[in-house]
Amino acid sequence: MKPLLVDYRLAAPVALHAQFEIQGFTALLGRSGAGKTSLLKALAGLLPAAGAPWGGLSAQARPIGYLPQDSGLFPHLNVLENTAYALRGPRRLAQAQALLDELRLGALARRAVNGLSGGEAQRVALARALAHGPELLLLDEPLSGLDAATRDTALAWLHETLTARGLPALAATHDPVIAGMADWLVLLAGGRVIQQGLTSEVFNNPGSAAAAQLLGFENVWEAEGASYAIRATDIALAGTGMPATVLSARGHGAGLRLECAGAAARFVVHLEAGGRERFAPGAEVFLRPDPLKLKRLG
Repeated sequence: MKPLLVDYRLAAPVALHAQFEIQGFTALLGRSGAGKTSLLKALAGLLPAAGAPWGGLSAQARPIGYLPQDSGLFPHLNVLENTAYALRGPRRLAQAQALLDELRLGALARRAVNGLSGGEAQRVALARALAHGPELLLLDEPLSGLDAATRDTALAWLHETLTARGLPALAATHDPVIAGMADWLVLLAGGRVIQQGLTSEVFNNPGSAAAAQLLGFENVWEAEGASYAIRATDIALAGTGMPATVLSARGHGAGLRLECAGAAARFVVHLEAGGRERFAPGAEVFLRPDPLKLKRLG
């Protein structure tokens, strides 16, 4: 599938200039307020912006399917009628039913949308967005309202569906877990794209402190003229290493989350075992980052 080149400038509500590629299922990862939703709306023709592709075309003329943060289903229409909404002609309901069947949603066709689960509503919203044959699918914080187990299942189904249809998608998210399931990853910060590439390569090689923080690296610091990053799960306590003082200790699932002050920076450490009483504030510890997981930035 040939990459889709995007180059858009927005002045409001967030000033940004984004140049990047969409390849397969692409995640646009950025913090809240970074302009992810605004960029998707600009691509869909719903916000004034200059750029390519489709610059100057009305929203109706753009070959785009758009899924907002909520499913956006019409409550007065059933699943079949929602799916057929953008279709025209005497066979529109038959075409919508065929699409639902293809997406393994045919059994829901006569259901009222207010009786759907969150995952079902997201799938039906996708069917409606696919019905008119778009060239690009835009998803704003997909599946954000679902629990973790349902989200992972729904996201795998979404990826499988889009791949089978050869349809590229751009999914805006602030969640590194969702971003980690994409084919191509774009990082947005400070009004611009700060890094992009194959998802595994971006996760394994963040190019800056801002990129590392977006990717979920809890620890970013400078030492000896260079910046480094490491995840909290990749720091162990040992008999020797970087000396640090415990600032706080609290439960983290079945384990423990320590905040420590070292000479270079504050560090967060996730331990698999508990034992909070052993790490009272002021306790002295030695931190040993896993050298294979330590990332040198830049």
